[in-house]
Amino acid sequence: MAGTDGLAPPSADAPVLRLSPGSTVPGTRYRIVRWLGEGGMGVVYEAEHLDIERRVAFKILRFDLSRQPRMAQVFRDEARAASKLGSTNIVDIYDFGELPDGRLFFCMELLEGRDLVPASEEDTLEPGVLIGVLRQVCKGLHAAHRCGVVHRDIKPENIITVTRDGREGVVKIVDFGISAMLSAGKDSGGGVAGTPHYMAPEQITGAAFDGRLDIYSVGVMAYELLVGRPPFDADELEPLLRMHLTEPPPPPSKVRPDKSVPKALEQVILRCLAKDPGDRYADMADLEAALCEAQIADGLHTPWDDLPLPELDDLDRKERLLRDMPSPLAEYEVPRRRWLWPAVAAVSMAVALGLAAFVYLRQPTEEQRVVVQELVSKAQDAAARSRWVFPTEDDPDAPTALRTVLDLEKVEGPAEDLADEEAAKLRKTFAQTLFDQGAKLWEIPGARAMAREYYGWGVLFDDSDPVAFQRSGLTYGALADMRERLASGQSTDAERAMATLLAAASETDEARRRELEASLQDMADADALGMTAQMVLADAAKATNVKLRRRRRPKDGVEPGEAAAAADPPPPPEPAGDTDGEAPAPEEVTKRRKLRKRDVDAMLGRSKRDPKRAASLADEGYAALRAGRRKEAESLFNQAVAFDRRNARALMGLSDVYFDLGQNQKAVQYAERAVKASPRNRGYRVKLGDVYFKVLRYRDALEQYEEAKKLGHPKASARIQKVKAKLGG
Repeated sequence: MAGTDGLAPPSADAPVLRLSPGSTVPGTRYRIVRWLGEGGMGVVYEAEHLDIERRVAFKILRFDLSRQPRMAQVFRDEARAASKLGSTNIVDIYDFGELPDGRLFFCMELLEGRDLVPASEEDTLEPGVLIGVLRQVCKGLHAAHRCGVVHRDIKPENIITVTRDGREGVVKIVDFGISAMLSAGKDSGGGVAGTPHYMAPEQITGAAFDGRLDIYSVGVMAYELLVGRPPFDADELEPLLRMHLTEPPPPPSKVRPDKSVPKALEQVILRCLAKDPGDRYADMADLEAALCEAQIADGLHTPWDDLPLPELDDLDRKERLLRDMPSPLAEYEVPRRRWLWPAVAAVSMAVALGLAAFVYLRQPTEEQRVVVQELVSKAQDAAARSRWVFPTEDDPDAPTALRTVLDLEKVEGPAEDLADEEAAKLRKTFAQTLFDQGAKLWEIPGARAMAREYYGWGVLFDDSDPVAFQRSGLTYGALADMRERLASGQSTDAERAMATLLAAASETDEARRRELEASLQDMADADALGMTAQMVLADAAKATNVKLRRRRRPKDGVEPGEAAAAADPPPPPEPAGDTDGEAPAPEEVTKRRKLRKRDVDAMLGRSKRDPKRAASLADEGYAALRAGRRKEAESLFNQAVAFDRRNARALMGLSDVYFDLGQNQKAVQYAERAVKASPRNRGYRVKLGDVYFKVLRYRDALEQYEEAKKLGHPKASARIQKVKAKLGG
């Protein structure tokens, strides 16, 4: 509680609110459910939002803390910043404000888990488990530091592990901004605030600091979790702070010679504890990469080896990690049996062995697990591209999330239970995501039709939510008919149009968004949609800022802008005497359609196609990528695609960028487009195989490697052997 000295208590006539279970917090939409606890900073309740019924932790700060003007302002600034961090490993902040009695409050994600505080010196974490925890902490703090938020009070109490989607050990970092508030509460307007055992030297002296302050605290916490005690300890505050400033930390292996402390991990922790921030790691990504390197050097496996690699500018270092990090499937690998029984066994032992063999044979093999994981990844990839239920118009044969879930549910044999379990998880996750999207749009003027689409798609995954079902506007009969039709892969023009529009609305890549808009515009121009569908699409496009313009076709059939198209000559005139109402020849329709598309491109502000300019920009992009300027490279590749959507070099460049960033699904998307644009390029085939391999789509990777081998790629054979080893063939 350093930093709270001299804070004034509330006056006797202060109108302090009395809150009890069942009461609504004045000025908010929250109802108190129960009291959870009380500490030095204030009191915490479980509360429920009156409208959306979301349960939250409702934290009210002490009256004296809330009444300090500087502290109140820092609270608002820190809460506003923390609410925008958006990391899986940071507790979500939903709301914050001030109660009528002047106390400050905030509502955060309700966590059901445990902190990392050791119960005793013997309560330590295994090195592999510790690295998995620390990597998640690094990811959360990296996201915070990029937003300019330094935690300043990292310690075991502020790291909560919870279970999410059936997975244990998910890290959540809590209490952002508390240390900053306590500093603001000092009479001097600054000063020492934090938890003494975990404070960095610059925090103690009041010197300028940055994210490396949190690196020191992470090092102290890691030290304690590894050996059971922090590096510095004293009964009095002043000697403890002096140790942080002047004394080197004793190596963990010397403190606990009875424990097997991995050497590389020990060196990482000690570097975090450097007195000078310049001697520590540069940032949290640098620290996470060092943890990965220590894991490789010490030969460790962790429960979190499937985490994306850290964001690194050093591409060689990133490549080494990609090559050497252990497989995320290591925990599923079946060890070789060692038969230790004697040759002659009792009958009871034979029965036991028979039963064990039966149970073993019913367990899925690694190859079967891989097949299931490939389907899971394919479903997640389809969802990431907004192909939830219907394909988009530009790729009508692409698999959808729903069809892939149905494929999972068709798996039979030893992997059937595993596949059904994964399918159930996906149904729940996809349905909730779609319901959340529908809820966001429900009250927006002009967007309710689009909200019904989201609710309807969600109901196709899970129809157990009565509110979602009612808002979807579907009947059970219509729902059954739609499921039967979708199971066979059928979809209408209107359904694909809405899927394309919603995919464009959620697309963050500008070039891809424009492609989707162009496909949607083509459908509208070709009169493929009925009047009602066009009206719904127009309203939805307006609500989501998707560019869709309905144009009135002239009586002579010539589209606006065709005469001015510079890239191609205008269509030939109609043959003389062709006035009997016959449809134009197919090649004429195709030519007009292309001209309309160019006109659409102009309307959307797309650059005129310029392959030479695109090639030059792609070359510049690769030069920037080789120099480590990833953001610049990404921008140049996107510009190249804007000038030529089929520039395979730029498309593969974007795949390389996203592969380096650990955004594997986007890497897959652009690599697929590059191969489609240049199917004879053997290097692109290998790269597409590599990204398939990364997302565990081994069969797809094998197909690409084999195509590359046919085209003469010298390294394809080695990759084929590698993927076949994964498939057990």
